[in-house]
Amino acid sequence: MKFIITWEVSWFDSDWNEKKRYTETEEHFDEHDGIKSVDDFLNKFDDMFMEDRFSPENNVNEYIEEGGDLNIEYMKICNLDGEELWRDPEYKEE
Repeated sequence: MKFIITWEVSWFDSDWNEKKRYTETEEHFDEHDGIKSVDDFLNKFDDMFMEDRFSPENNVNEYIEEGGDLNIEYMKICNLDGEELWRDPEYKEE
C-alpha cells in the first residue's frame, strides 16, 4: 500500500513563536506493516510514529535550520493518483 500524505509540521522558534509548514511525503507500507487501507493507517499511526517511522520535518528547511520542539500531524491522505482518501476537517489548504 502506498499513500501520499500531507503533513503539518509545527514547532516553536527561539522566541516561542509557533511556526507551521505543510509538506508531502510518499509512504510505502509492506505486509509487515499491516496497512491495507486508510483506516489501517489511522489506527496504527501512533505506534508507527513512536517507532520514528515518519520524518516529514526533513522536507522543511526552515525547521532544519532552526530546530526546536516538533509536532507532526497527518492532514490529508491521497492515493498515488492524487485521489483524496481522507482529510482532517481543520485542513483548509488545496
